[in-house]
Amino acid sequence: MPKPRVWLVAALAIPYLLFLASSGLLGPDEPRYAAIGHQMASSGDWITPTLWGKPWFEKPPLLYWLIAIFDTLGFPPDLAARLPVTLLGLGFLFALPTLESALILGTSIGWLALSQVAVTDLPLTVCFHAFLILILRNKPWPAGFALGLAVLAKGLVPLVLCIPVAFLYRKEWRHWAGMLATALPWYLACYAVNGQRFIDEFIIRHHLQRFLSPELQHVQPFWFYIPVLIGLAMPWAPALLRLTEIDDEQKPYLYTVLWGFLFLSISRNKLPAYVLPLLPSLAILIAGKLLRWHYAFAAGLLVALPTVAPWLPTAIDDGLSKANFSDTAWLWLLAAPIAAWAAYRYQQKAVIAAAILAICTLKINLYPNLLNTVSAKYSKLTCLPEGGSRGLRYGLSYYLNREVDYCLEPQENPTLLESPDKTPGDQKVNPGNKANPQQR
Repeated sequence: MPKPRVWLVAALAIPYLLFLASSGLLGPDEPRYAAIGHQMASSGDWITPTLWGKPWFEKPPLLYWLIAIFDTLGFPPDLAARLPVTLLGLGFLFALPTLESALILGTSIGWLALSQVAVTDLPLTVCFHAFLILILRNKPWPAGFALGLAVLAKGLVPLVLCIPVAFLYRKEWRHWAGMLATALPWYLACYAVNGQRFIDEFIIRHHLQRFLSPELQHVQPFWFYIPVLIGLAMPWAPALLRLTEIDDEQKPYLYTVLWGFLFLSISRNKLPAYVLPLLPSLAILIAGKLLRWHYAFAAGLLVALPTVAPWLPTAIDDGLSKANFSDTAWLWLLAAPIAAWAAYRYQQKAVIAAAILAICTLKINLYPNLLNTVSAKYSKLTCLPEGGSRGLRYGLSYYLNREVDYCLEPQENPTLLESPDKTPGDQKVNPGNKANPQQR
């Protein structure tokens, strides 16, 4: 393995792994997926994903299996949820064709952010692009295994994303055999155990309806992914303007991006993380087209990232209009042109140094605020106040290790999520007022 690649991954491991689980699990997805993985480890049932005693067919099991494995190995619960995703994000950098593409992907905002959370988008992306890289290297059996893992990560989505490459390799069959041998056993076993309910929930509701129906309440306009993809590709997005000539060897990556972007844009329901599977192909496409000023722009933008630490939790809870910059934000804004000058001169080394400095500083300042204002880890609540968010509900359920219902009595300061002085006592809960766990 080339030493520069090893040094790159070793250097990026510092910001990727630092304080990885210190923010607590966030939003509605992380606590749910972590709870399912921990339940698999404790029950020994690795077939049916279960959330608080009920089968949960929103996603296939790969992420749950990873969490369960790390839980079985004795890692703390929050770390067991996030660490496998982070290790996948770091480890995949070894698989990219060039050092420059690994640098671009490893320091992009999308990859940095989604390598830090226990959701399915990054495992899908890693497995799908492992398939893409392996099939282009004429290794159909390993490629089929990787595609099978992608199908176990997020269902039928990778089968749609691989249509351009499948057409290019339409005379090849071994990768399809490898995919079926890898993924089909779980699908058959889950259907055998759960019957038609598995088809109705997993295929009909969370595939067809998610694509066609506004029922899941994530409807966005067709152009939604244009700014999202630019944002995820930062600080390297300006290099996309140089994609005017594509080598024949890179055309499968281009076709993957164009087809994937079209398919995801047609879908009625859109979330920013859905477009992550396009990011590695973009990194490969622009890797050979960087100019010195691209490195300068990247380092300058990365060094400016800590300015968002003070206002991000407020922006998440109350909106951007109520968020204020820290008094020290100007220090990072002044440091940005210095970092840009260093990167213009030293290129890759300066960008890596900027990423380490910026992400470590951002996490040191941001994660305590997220822990106390967004995560439910130290909430004093033991039931969900009326108007409480889905993220708060699933977070409370995860940290209290039981399904949380709505409070029967009004709560004072229901959004207060500060560290408790003592273990909270039981509060009255209305068992008849059920939140809908299937809503997404």
